[in-house]
Amino acid sequence: MNSRESENQEIPGLAGVQAIPELLAWLRGISARQRLYIPADKGGNRIFEEFGLSDGPVLNQLQERTVLPVKKLFLPPSEILFDFSHEVIRPPAEPEDIVVFGLHVCELSADSLLTANMANDRPDFPYLSRRDRGLTIGVTCQRSPGCFCEKTGHDHVSPGSFDLFLDLGEPGRPRLLAGSDAGRELAAAAPFVLEEAAQEITAPPASNPERWPLESLPERIHDSFGAVMWDELAARCLGCGNCTIVCPLCYCFYTRDETELDPAMGRRLRLWDSCQLLAFARVAGGHNFREARSERIWYRFSHKFMRTQQTFGAPGCSGCGACFHFCPVGIDPRQVIAGVLEVTKKSYEE
Repeated sequence: MNSRESENQEIPGLAGVQAIPELLAWLRGISARQRLYIPADKGGNRIFEEFGLSDGPVLNQLQERTVLPVKKLFLPPSEILFDFSHEVIRPPAEPEDIVVFGLHVCELSADSLLTANMANDRPDFPYLSRRDRGLTIGVTCQRSPGCFCEKTGHDHVSPGSFDLFLDLGEPGRPRLLAGSDAGRELAAAAPFVLEEAAQEITAPPASNPERWPLESLPERIHDSFGAVMWDELAARCLGCGNCTIVCPLCYCFYTRDETELDPAMGRRLRLWDSCQLLAFARVAGGHNFREARSERIWYRFSHKFMRTQQTFGAPGCSGCGACFHFCPVGIDPRQVIAGVLEVTKKSYEE
């Protein structure tokens, strides 16, 4: 779809107000001042692309998830941590100010939790410096296929989790809500009346709004270690790491030094990694702490529903459903958690 076709189509909630050309004009004004990333089409998939570089924004399809979440802009798949030349170390250039438009509620919630995680204990300065320069504009989603954010509690966000939010909840009456001073400035030329976001923003209602027992999940995940269900999952899993790449809350990485012909000159890189890959837990001497695939799958779920839940009071799973949607063999976290609840059911009923 080209940009002209996109302009001529309407999106739910904006029907009848001819808002897409006005919305595009506002976005163009933002992009004239700083880098703006929006959902765009790439080979039939949605990606966050810099405004003006893609074939056209897909404003009529904002309800669809992007392949890679917004984390790719604040924690790039590959980045230079520093260059070195003999005894001189040069840090990378200061990050630029950016604006990201089109984040769903669960992604805004995940962005806040990931930032809290990266600021905890040992602050990740490359990530935090980049995140500090980014403004986010949320938008009402229509629930992407396979989304289950209501089960993880990531189906609502506070005004402090975004700078602006385009609320399309009531057809024909879009509202632009301010969540920060920077957002209010950004909204100066917006084609909507600006309102204050006085309360939490919630995702559209789910057909099955039942929440997982998050308080007991850490212990139940722990108790499920060694259960046959993990071996059955391992028999299906390809160990490709796709689930971690598309996850808005996974942040595993490794570092690598690249040198010039003169080994005293080069750079240190940080690249995404995955706890689902065999080599991830291999250490010097060849020992691997999680050689069995079943152990690696359990480890991922324990990280999300034990450690993150215990540390931050929220699971490290946003419920966006991207891992299931892009899994080559369709491993569904809802079925995994159902399995955990089943194998630990007896001990929790006694």
